[in-house]
Amino acid sequence: MIGSSEEYIECYQPKCYLPARYVLTFLIIWAKCLEYAQRVCLSVTIVAMINHTALEQGKNDTSSIDDTCEISHGINVTSTEEEGDYLWTPSMQGIVLGAYFYGYVCTQVFGGRMAEIAGGKWVMGLSILIASFLTFVTPVAADIGVAAITAVRIMLGLVHGVAMPTAFAMFGYWAPLRERSTLLALCIVGDHIGTILTMPLAGYLCEYGFSGGWPSVYYILGIVGCVWFIFWIFLTYNKPTDHPRISQLEINYIKKGQINVANDQKTPVPWKKVFTSRAVWAIAIVTFCSAWGFTTLLTKLPTYLEVVLHVSIQKNGLVNSLVYASTCITLFLSGALSDYMITKKEMNTTKVRKGFEALAMLGPAVCMALIPLVKCDSFIAIALLTVAMAFLGLSGGGHVSIVPDVAPVHAASIFGLVNSIGCIAGIFSPLVAGFLLENAHSSIQQWSVVFYISSGFYVFGALIFTICASAERQPWGYISLTEKVLIPHLNDEHLIYNKFGNEASYGSIS
Repeated sequence: MIGSSEEYIECYQPKCYLPARYVLTFLIIWAKCLEYAQRVCLSVTIVAMINHTALEQGKNDTSSIDDTCEISHGINVTSTEEEGDYLWTPSMQGIVLGAYFYGYVCTQVFGGRMAEIAGGKWVMGLSILIASFLTFVTPVAADIGVAAITAVRIMLGLVHGVAMPTAFAMFGYWAPLRERSTLLALCIVGDHIGTILTMPLAGYLCEYGFSGGWPSVYYILGIVGCVWFIFWIFLTYNKPTDHPRISQLEINYIKKGQINVANDQKTPVPWKKVFTSRAVWAIAIVTFCSAWGFTTLLTKLPTYLEVVLHVSIQKNGLVNSLVYASTCITLFLSGALSDYMITKKEMNTTKVRKGFEALAMLGPAVCMALIPLVKCDSFIAIALLTVAMAFLGLSGGGHVSIVPDVAPVHAASIFGLVNSIGCIAGIFSPLVAGFLLENAHSSIQQWSVVFYISSGFYVFGALIFTICASAERQPWGYISLTEKVLIPHLNDEHLIYNKFGNEASYGSIS
């Protein structure tokens, strides 16, 4: 008979080795860093790729709205930067920046299901390897033309689309219940670490890099991705029981907090029930609304800093990294704090998720609504952007972690579904911004519309999630392969559920 969870952890902790699940977590974080680095580098390099002066001179009417900033207060600017080679209008830039999401939205569900059926090791590994090759050839595609780089970005999105659902599938086997939100939040932190590292690196390389500056960004990221693949294939395994060097203590600890670790047979996803689930649609809608504001900043913030606030390309990267660093901190803290609150039963899981998500959505809504009011004051504008992203990171305790609560057996597939819906925002937000800024890309008034739209989506998402979301496990979210299923909890007792997900009786581990 296994003792209490506290006694179990005591006997587990003295082992002096690096737990295998932490090695896996580190490599997934590295993969997510690469994924976002390869995604966001275009947002910075496009500033150096475009000849903004030629675009302005090529217009008969520079702007029908004369409210541009003459100088930037609070940050030293550099006005003697070399212009790029490409004459891509704001609408063309919107197509190129949004092209990634045309592919990304298509493979979310497929990637999650493939990882559930075949295991995540090769799905994740090949995703990053192929993406690294596509990143490496991006400068060549840009020289060919808009159509070529758009095609490469679509393919990049296709192969990246399987990464996060695969991480969910792998953590379905590797993450103990008491560490679930923390490990998932760390994966999302990996996204932002990639952004934080890439933005200043890209800004620096655009000025001082080899092969003409900005192309060196893509060559370096392509090579680093190949190095990651070597570590990944030798150090990771689909399940703890497949790992040749893991201790039995760690396997037992993982299983004790697991819900679907024993589900080696592949339970079919009840898609009809998924698509009619109010809880799933609440997650999907808030994911879309959050992604709209986030993608708007991700793709357009470097351009906003350059053409409106006149921040130089190198400082531009540093400012971007500051903005996203705030998200990393709050993502991790909110994931860990939500785990603590749920484990200690300070609040029920639904209230914890709704509380964190309300702050994560309403905070950015207020900040982005205030940005147009500060006009050309760079210091306050950047401070508001930083605070907005810090609030957004609180979603680590909200919708980021709620999918395994709702249906742990099908977490990867459902995450793929809701993330696909969220990624539709990544297609349209750059297009809408490009359309609004087509003839006035340095106008404060036009940028204000872009910010107000994002703010509105944040408010709408907060309302829907608060009213409709639930972290209660759905009846269709249980393993139903047998008449009765034993599902482990944090203590000795196990709730036994019948195939309809109804509580039947209690049992204990012997």
